[in-house]
Amino acid sequence: MNRTRPAVVLTILAVVLLGGCVDLPTNGPVVEVDGAEEQEAERASDFDPRPPQVGASRQEVVNGFLEAMMAWPISTRVAKEYLTDDAAEEWSPGSTVIYTELGTAREDGSTVSIRMGDAALLDESGGWRGVLTRDRSVLRFRLTVENGEFRIIDPMDALVVRTSWFQDRYRQASLFYFDPTAQVLVPEPVFVPVGGTFATTLVTALLAGPPARLRDVVSTFLPSGLSVGLSVVVSDGVAVLDLRGEAPRTSAAEAELMLAQLAATLRQDPSITALRVTLDGEELDLPGAETQYDVGAADEFDPTDTGSEGVLYGLRRGRLVVGGFGELDAVNGPFGRVAHDLASVAVSPGGRRVAAVTGDRRQALVGPLRAPREDGRGIEVLTDGTDLTRPTWDASGRLWLLDRGPGGARLLVSDDRSTVREVEVAGVTGTDARRILVSRDGTRLVALIGDADGDRLVAVRIVLSPLGRVEGAVDPTVIWSVRGSRATDVAWAGPAQVAVLTPTRPGELFELETVAADGATVGVDTLSTIVSGRVVGLAAEPWPETPIYAVARDGLIDISSSGDRVTTDIRARELDYAG
Repeated sequence: MNRTRPAVVLTILAVVLLGGCVDLPTNGPVVEVDGAEEQEAERASDFDPRPPQVGASRQEVVNGFLEAMMAWPISTRVAKEYLTDDAAEEWSPGSTVIYTELGTAREDGSTVSIRMGDAALLDESGGWRGVLTRDRSVLRFRLTVENGEFRIIDPMDALVVRTSWFQDRYRQASLFYFDPTAQVLVPEPVFVPVGGTFATTLVTALLAGPPARLRDVVSTFLPSGLSVGLSVVVSDGVAVLDLRGEAPRTSAAEAELMLAQLAATLRQDPSITALRVTLDGEELDLPGAETQYDVGAADEFDPTDTGSEGVLYGLRRGRLVVGGFGELDAVNGPFGRVAHDLASVAVSPGGRRVAAVTGDRRQALVGPLRAPREDGRGIEVLTDGTDLTRPTWDASGRLWLLDRGPGGARLLVSDDRSTVREVEVAGVTGTDARRILVSRDGTRLVALIGDADGDRLVAVRIVLSPLGRVEGAVDPTVIWSVRGSRATDVAWAGPAQVAVLTPTRPGELFELETVAADGATVGVDTLSTIVSGRVVGLAAEPWPETPIYAVARDGLIDISSSGDRVTTDIRARELDYAG
């Protein structure tokens, strides 16, 4: 990850316009599965729905319309035949609704109503927007007679399909945008149909720009108004993109950021190793004298690639220790040379700075991880509080603190490395939150909140200025909840996935599950497993090659592979990776 982008980035931000809403009217939404799952989806049976039959009743027309929306390969041609001519011309199913089952159709005059079971909405970008309320789970169709046959007047502007159909044919992947500072790439999970059009659909969605709900959260360097043409052609691992449309002249710096977005998005197709991109017939300027852009070059902007992956940190007898299994040594810095009374500690991604909370939880301290001084100095009091919990960092060096006071949770942030200020976070501020996490890209915050019924995880999106100052938070969403229990620990298990550890038999059995940071519960690759032992916490980070460990009193338990216990005398608490 590049942490010192030149000042030209701010100039680029001033002149590059954000794209419009992603609109996939006939392609629906996008998911992350392994190769076997993708091959299975590609083998999904073709379905050519029946057109309207002569003399069909109102209910038969509605049922035929619902079936026709599940044509495969995706097509709305037959579905439009169930609509009036005017409705067919205006119908634009940009979003997607999925349901497990349909209730009994009811007729009331010229209206047919059907209730959907377990209905959920995906927006125009293919992003998960959550389960629909009971009121919004009823489909209502008004019909009229046109050319002697019943036809639908006002269809919902959405593709409405069964969950089983959706899971067989869609996968979750990510569209990659930049944070507002243009320092790091931000993955946005979306659902897309798999198969031969996978790469083309991803690029089409990326070119459409961030959806409206994210325009204050992420930015794009792909100019608006571009299209990918007929398809993305892949030959010998090289994806050839012939982008068309009126676009401003692109500088080399802008081209590099555009290519990074495209490369990070397209390398989710394992057959793609490099890109060649033309803009209105002219090849984009590539860094150096290269003729194609290696998709691995996007790693420069990957906030999970910090150089400190897999390194464990913890506290032993008041000193900060660092290392691997069974080999934790005191750090050569102010938190390692002298013992301190600390309740918790967090090391910044990249391993340069440390934030710690004192044993009485009333002060937050900061200092360098390593320093040449021999007297243990270099630690400063960052702020005072009432009941501070464990700090959390992002890869750009912003530090977040949660202070639990009589009036509920207060969110504090230090985004200039010297001062702390309170930020109002809807859905979190004033609640009984007891733990927060911030994503490495700095655009997501997740809070563990408890009440009388149990625990829940609330995710919000963080709004940053082009200079990296936290401006606020938007879009609070409950992504996980449990009744009658309290989570033991939470941690990032991926760039947009959270691991939750919950006791099922305290002190003996624990459940570890991963949940999507956007709250998606269908079509996502998640983990659920039972861990035995005296587990006290989690050690996890978003780097894909770092295993998830349950931290027990007598060692570590590898969750991400065989569940083997690493029997090592760790003799440390607060054991975790950076962040």
